Amino acid sequence: MPVVAQKIEIKASNKFKTYCRKAFGVSRFAYNWCVERFTKDYQQYLTEWSVYNRKLKEYSSSPLLHTQMPVKPKLPSAIGYKYKNDFNSKKKELYPFTKEVTKYASQQPFINFDRAVSAFIKAGVKGKRKKGLKDCFPKYKKKSYSSGSFYIGGDQVKVKTSVSCSRRLENKSQKQYLKIPKFGYVQLKEKLRFEGYINSVTISQRGDRFFASFSIKISQEEFDRTHKAAVQNKTAVGIDLGLKSALVLSDGMAIKAPKPLKKSLLRLKRLQRQLNRKNHPRTKGDKTKVSKNYIKQSKRLNKLHLRIHNIREDFIHKVTTALVRNYEYICLEDLNVKGMMRNHHLARAISDIGFYRFKSVLMYKALNFNRTVVVADRFYPSSKTCSRCGAIKENLTLKGQSL
Repeated sequence: MPVVAQKIEIKASNKFKTYCRKAFGVSRFAYNWCVERFTKDYQQYLTEWSVYNRKLKEYSSSPLLHTQMPVKPKLPSAIGYKYKNDFNSKKKELYPFTKEVTKYASQQPFINFDRAVSAFIKAGVKGKRKKGLKDCFPKYKKKSYSSGSFYIGGDQVKVKTSVSCSRRLENKSQKQYLKIPKFGYVQLKEKLRFEGYINSVTISQRGDRFFASFSIKISQEEFDRTHKAAVQNKTAVGIDLGLKSALVLSDGMAIKAPKPLKKSLLRLKRLQRQLNRKNHPRTKGDKTKVSKNYIKQSKRLNKLHLRIHNIREDFIHKVTTALVRNYEYICLEDLNVKGMMRNHHLARAISDIGFYRFKSVLMYKALNFNRTVVVADRFYPSSKTCSRCGAIKENLTLKGQSL
């Protein structure tokens, strides 16, 4: 069964904003509690490894004196669930403030942390460089006055129509309302477009706006009703991602990106300078209080970031939808986006287009529309290969000249 998502803005009151700030804080606290605990456990794990290596060396040099082979240390599996049980046994006495919001605000971070640890261990197994492994280590979540999120499970989600706090509007308003656990109903600015089972809802803040992101499991009939049918043809297309033109198709069509970051860069710099002038702690041990003007300015800055994000997302979704509807087979190049971002001359332009985001959106939409996406090998010499005879120009440069 297809799983779709819909993000709807919430008409937030001051009471709801206060509730969200509490839930954001609880979620952040639980995740940082895991990071602090894991940092200590991982240091102990490294110490055990050094002891193991020393004992293994002694055992290899003189097996007659050391009859028992040392045991290799291991990190416990499902470490997030282990931390969750320890946290739940202590939170009633030590952390009673977690009871003021939904239970998922303090439980979902442990699942997210377990995924972060799995990604960290996977990076170590692949044998990445020490610098890359350090980047994968779970990091503390920072407090922000203009962003945050918390999760609500499907068993606590209720969406009703014509529910209002005002008796005059009861059963007369056609607005939809979402029930927030331990708070009440909040009004949604749009209606849900899909009919199905709601898996979960994520409440998030961007700037001064609050959103509810619904994950809904729907039937194939409902998917066909709410989405335009794909063109049934046996067409194929190859896509070349670039900076001058975001996409160049094999049939000759070139699609340019809006590049919202480039257009808003001067305004972004000005807002950041204004934010830096407000009173706020500038170093880790600085005890300067955050001023109200700093909070207001951070919301203005985040509002511009949200606008840039929305323009980029709108472009990516429209282009990917058009591709999966009109082409049955799509060939895409496998780019090392992380490596390309290390080039400081190109990093801003690459992030402004969103190469990785484009690929991930295209993949899941192709799955929903039963399209085939072929990812070409990263080291396949497509640009150096002649389209007529198939000869490979080994000395071809980026400028298109042979040495």
